[in-house]
Order: sequence, then structure tokens, then C-alpha cells
Amino acid sequence: MAQGSGGRRGRRAAEPVLPLGSLARQDQHHPVGTAACAACGSDRLTRLRLTLADGTEVTFVSCHACEHRAWIPLDGDGTALTRDQVVERSSRR
Repeated sequence: MAQGSGGRRGRRAAEPVLPLGSLARQDQHHPVGTAACAACGSDRLTRLRLTLADGTEVTFVSCHACEHRAWIPLDGDGTALTRDQVVERSSRR
């Protein structure tokens, strides 16, 4: 069986490996009060920037060490919202 004009089957050039997406972005601004856990002081935190239903921009912080969670407004002084405030601001009307 005859092969193509090159005599050998060519391999495709390897496609460049693209980095996977990430929830963590180094260029995101996180507010005061999100560098360490408010409950235990650990710096092993997951930080997610979110916008609540009423438009309030917050950073959700979850501690890997003690599982404490907080929602801290981006435009605030580092004081976390209460769970009731988060629920109220997250409900669709």
C-alpha cells in the first residue's frame, strides 16, 4: 500500500498546553480583613469575590483550618456581614 508523497506518516505538532482556569487570581483586590481568619488567625484561606443579588460586592472567605466563613464587603472597613445580612442581600425580590 503506497503512502502519501512524504513516504512517512507525519505527526501533528504538539499543541501548546494552556493553563487551566482558576478561581484564584493574583490580580484581584481583596478587602481589609481577608488576610487571616478572624476566628483562628490562620492564613490558609479560600477567597472568592462575589456579587450578591442586591449588587453588594463581597469577598467570601473560608478558613481551611477551622472552617470559619465570612462575607466581607469590598467597600467596607473589614467588618464581615452577618449571615442574616447575606441572606437578605442575596434574596431575589
